[in-house]
Amino acid sequence: MKLQSPRESYLWLKTLWDHRQSQRMTREQLEALQLRKFRRLAAHAWRKSPFYREVMETRGLDPQLCRPADFPVLTKTEVMRHFDRLVTDPRLTRARVSEFLAHSTDPQELMDGRYHVLHTSGTSGTIGYFVYSHEAWIRGASHTMRVSPLRWRLRTAFVAATRGHFAGASLMLTGNHGTNAALFNVRTYDVSQPMPQLIDALNAFQPQVLTGYAAVLKELAEAQRSGTLRIRPIQIGNGGEPLPPETKSFLQSVFKAPVLNAYASSEHLYMGMTYPDREDMYLMEDELIFELQPDHTCVTNLFNHTLPLIRYRMDDVLVPATGAGSPFPYQRVREVVGRTEDALVFTNRRGQPDFIHPIVLVELAVPGLDAWQVVVEGDASFRFRARLDPGLPPPERDLCRHQLHTRLAALLEEKEMSHVRFRIEEVDTLAIDPHTGKFRLVLHEKSRSATNRPCRPEESLGTDIPPKATPSTAPDGP
Repeated sequence: MKLQSPRESYLWLKTLWDHRQSQRMTREQLEALQLRKFRRLAAHAWRKSPFYREVMETRGLDPQLCRPADFPVLTKTEVMRHFDRLVTDPRLTRARVSEFLAHSTDPQELMDGRYHVLHTSGTSGTIGYFVYSHEAWIRGASHTMRVSPLRWRLRTAFVAATRGHFAGASLMLTGNHGTNAALFNVRTYDVSQPMPQLIDALNAFQPQVLTGYAAVLKELAEAQRSGTLRIRPIQIGNGGEPLPPETKSFLQSVFKAPVLNAYASSEHLYMGMTYPDREDMYLMEDELIFELQPDHTCVTNLFNHTLPLIRYRMDDVLVPATGAGSPFPYQRVREVVGRTEDALVFTNRRGQPDFIHPIVLVELAVPGLDAWQVVVEGDASFRFRARLDPGLPPPERDLCRHQLHTRLAALLEEKEMSHVRFRIEEVDTLAIDPHTGKFRLVLHEKSRSATNRPCRPEESLGTDIPPKATPSTAPDGP
């Protein structure tokens, strides 16, 4: 076990102490703390971020007096468009981050030996890059210590998309770093593996804490009920997608353990947690400022000074909890309404149905890929609709399509679905769901009856029904 440096140990202890102190504050004290942190962030952004300096100069904002409401709303599309001017370290360019992600699949590898890097497609389909200093990472990752059972080498299994730089795996594996490993023994299990392999691995590990996506946890609970999976966890944790009440009840009845819910993102790390013996989720407002709107949420990140995100728009809708009696000053939410994407269900070579969780596809960090969407055509075929960087030269476009085809073929092979055929379509825009008017990562052929109504920017970050689709020159899947 590699020990942490004295400074790193100090940062962990200080962060945990700060969080403990904030839990004891009044609401007024917490809001005063938020404002102090925000103005420190604004002053840093004014000095180091050309993007925010221009915003503040244009609006006549004083970093020592401004408030989040003085700033415009920021979208993921704008983050990617202005990435090089947003970051406060000029060495962190979008091109360099893209290149790093294209070659690094180890969630624990740091860019330049100092920066944690995450990528995501989210429910918008648009690729996003987010970077953190190690100090900021500790701030954002340490919230799990509020609810984790404190035991020596707590066996923790995380079943999700794990082979790349995305929030879930990176946050969970922090438990194995340095002296944290005295408290946690974290193992990750990638959902791209066939379900029988996952079940065998979990039976061998016998995790005390089982965490993952709600859809995957439900599949594992079915296996536990049938007797194929035989584990005795003391806690179940959901993250990465909404947890429907009926799924939570099913998990609790099968595993006979409490089910906690974590709200996290690549943009802000841990954002909300449910505490043991409490139904509502508490927002981590000592590190984040939330603006709850009827159809979206704006979040200001107070701890990430490397890539400042002020009033960053997220499509999640947070439903406030009602009633009194909270022991903490944080806002409580009854639920997080996000869009649960359909899994890609295909028949494997054994003739059995198996699924590919759409979050697995965020591992496709291919340079030149801006956004994507999957259209399921049947139980053995799909189309991968790729929107490429419009400025990509023809040779690089060909390379991007080739890399996409190679990655998708490898994913199918691992899931024992090499017979599933696919083709890559290069498109200018992405489709919306004609029934809801919302963007979805996964569409099914029967739902493509399309309306030709353009999608409004606030609905899906500027995507709309495509006027045309250009087939890729890459060959079909085997």
